Amino acid sequence: TGRLSKEQVIEKTLNGDYIEAPELWVKDALDIKLDPWQIRAMRKLFGPKHKLSVRATHGAGKTMMSAIFTHYFLWNFHPSMVCLTGPTGKQTRSQVWAHVNRIWEKSVFKNDMEWFRTRLVVKGHEESWNALWVSSKNPKTIEGMHGPLDGENLLWIVEEAKGVEDGVFEAISGAMSHDNCFWYISSTCGSPVGTFFKSHTTQRHQWETEHVSYLDCPRISREQVEIWAEQWGRDSAIFKARIMA
Repeated sequence: TGRLSKEQVIEKTLNGDYIEAPELWVKDALDIKLDPWQIRAMRKLFGPKHKLSVRATHGAGKTMMSAIFTHYFLWNFHPSMVCLTGPTGKQTRSQVWAHVNRIWEKSVFKNDMEWFRTRLVVKGHEESWNALWVSSKNPKTIEGMHGPLDGENLLWIVEEAKGVEDGVFEAISGAMSHDNCFWYISSTCGSPVGTFFKSHTTQRHQWETEHVSYLDCPRISREQVEIWAEQWGRDSAIFKARIMA
C-alpha cells in the first residue's frame, strides 16, 4: 500500500487518530514499528504524569526512543522545544544525535526541518521550534531552557541518567512548571543512589516507569545473552544490572 504522505499524516493528526495510540503516528510518519515495551512507554510519557523513567538492558532501544520522542514531540506540539542531555563527554551526545539524524532521514516531515550537528530546527521557526543538545556540565545553563509558549511545550530527555548529577535534575525540574512539559529519562542500572535510582524506588509515585530486561526485547540475540551469562555469571551484579535491568 506504500507509506502515507505528509498531508495524510497531518489529516490523521488533526482528526485525533493518534491521541490514544501515538505509536501509530510513529509508524505513519517515521515508518518505524515499535516493540511492545516502546508502545507502553509512549502511552505512559504522554499520559497524565508527563514523566517517564525507563531502566533497561543494553540494546533495548531506549536511545532510539529518545530520538522518536524528539520527532513526535516536534510535530504534535506546535511550536515546541526538545532539550536532550546526558553525562558529560561526546559519546552519549554522538549516539543520541546519530539516532535523531537517522529518523530525520525517514520522516515525512524531513523537508520541513533543517539538520545541524547538535540541533534540529523547523524551517522558518529556528529559534522557537527545535530540538537541541544541552551540555550537562553547567546546571545554570539548563535552568534557562523553557518552552516556547511562555514555558509550555517543552520535552526534556536525559540519556544514561544514572551518570547525571542531581544538580542537573534539579535544574530541569525548575523548568517543568508549565502545561505540556514532559520528561523522559532512561539508563541501564547502576549504583543505588541519585535521581534515576529514586525514580524507580522512593520517588516512584512521581513517575511512570518501565522495566525492560532482555526478555522484553526480541531484537536482542539470545546467543549473546548466553555469552554474557557465561562470562559474568547469571547471579552476578553486572548481569543483573546490564541484562536484567
